[in-house]
Amino acid sequence: MAGSLACSQWCSCITFLRICWELCWTVPVNNTPEITPSSLAAKLTSNSVILTSPSCYFNGLGNLSCNSTTTCEIWLVSAKDTGVSNYDADNKMPYIDTRSPYPTAFSSNTSKKYFLTKLGLQKAYPCPIVAGTGYFRVGSDGNCSTPNCNGILPVGSTARFKYVLINPANKTVVAESLWSNNITLYSLKDPEKIDNGFAGRSAAMIVITAILCSFLALLLLLLLIMLIYVLCCRKEKQEIQVPGSVRTYDTHNLKEPSPYVNHAYEDEPQRPTATSPIRLKSYTDYDLKKPATEL
Repeated sequence: MAGSLACSQWCSCITFLRICWELCWTVPVNNTPEITPSSLAAKLTSNSVILTSPSCYFNGLGNLSCNSTTTCEIWLVSAKDTGVSNYDADNKMPYIDTRSPYPTAFSSNTSKKYFLTKLGLQKAYPCPIVAGTGYFRVGSDGNCSTPNCNGILPVGSTARFKYVLINPANKTVVAESLWSNNITLYSLKDPEKIDNGFAGRSAAMIVITAILCSFLALLLLLLLIMLIYVLCCRKEKQEIQVPGSVRTYDTHNLKEPSPYVNHAYEDEPQRPTATSPIRLKSYTDYDLKKPATEL
């Protein structure tokens, strides 16, 4: 009985020391997140950025409470201004994921100015890097409302980032990378403050605009000249008459009305007129065999 009690006390002591070691000591990793060098669209916007992935960051580490790639989780810390020092003060505490939830991380001057986003298990980011795991976009969830979502950053802010390895049992940080350099996001301009005069234009833009306007004026002039030429040629073609191409028809029968005589029939014998008697034949009956008598 005494041996069992001593063993239990010894195990409890080891567990306590292990927890104290996890809370007081974090394994540093000599890797620094940065903007991905890949030719991706919108690598840097006004409220998001694409970073290199944490692949190979935490490989080969020993004496960790989560000593398996299927257990340890990789998280990203996004901070601005005083958020860096606030996180450094909180990273020894358990349940680090609840210290500064995203919806209130940047809402006021008293906010801690940092938030954590879970990327996934360590095995999801193997070493060497495989296709599809070479980068991570910060802010892909937009203006979200859950405590650890991948929300957008304040517009035009200057932020810093680091990857951390967390034990999912008590959400303690067991390893972490270095802080990135300052990454300044794009600032939005008020459309009313944009100078649309010539002072806001470059010399090259003014020269190109002048050349294009000159070409347009020349094109309109050539079009006008062509239109005038076509109209003049059409008018000249309507006035030209070829000699002998137009003949006049003489309506002689209307000028001197006279009986028309067809000379082709002058030599033919005269036919009986209406005044000469006409001899008709009559038939007494319908018998065609009987001779007909003249009237």
